[in-house]
Amino acid sequence: MEQLDEIIKSATGAIAPEYFQLPVAGRDPALYERVYCYELYHQMRSRWPETSLFLSGEIPKRGHEIIMAEIDNAVVPDFLIHEPGNMDHNHAILEVKSSQATAVGIKKDLATLDQFCVQVGYQRAIYLFYGGVIDLNLVQKIAAHRPVQACIEIWQHSEPGAEANFIEAVGPC
Repeated sequence: MEQLDEIIKSATGAIAPEYFQLPVAGRDPALYERVYCYELYHQMRSRWPETSLFLSGEIPKRGHEIIMAEIDNAVVPDFLIHEPGNMDHNHAILEVKSSQATAVGIKKDLATLDQFCVQVGYQRAIYLFYGGVIDLNLVQKIAAHRPVQACIEIWQHSEPGAEANFIEAVGPC
């Protein structure tokens, strides 16, 4: 899907500050991944072209015979771009994390992205960080330690009103 990069850029640029950092009574606004993801989904769907590929959010893969045969644990990716019901048109998997992500969360997401590309046949893996500058060295270190077998694109959405941008890829690209 040629338009995916532009959809991601445009959609992230349209995320309002209150979805980027949720106002919280009695304390400073906070980064909540689910709030950000729901708004990202809304913004991406509003830009989605007529295509056989669907943008799907958080599809549980527990019990999916083909995927469970390939992947060791039951995972729920943040977003899939695919043709539902057809394993031959798995285009992209997208995982989202805040810039405050821990090593444990990054390791889990890199494993999910890697497995969906290598074992399930997704063509692209996109790891989108939002909410400030990420520790790219930590992501690289974890990817090298695993080691990651797929090409995983690292994107960063640093602040509301700005578009996310591709910053680097990890793994064999």
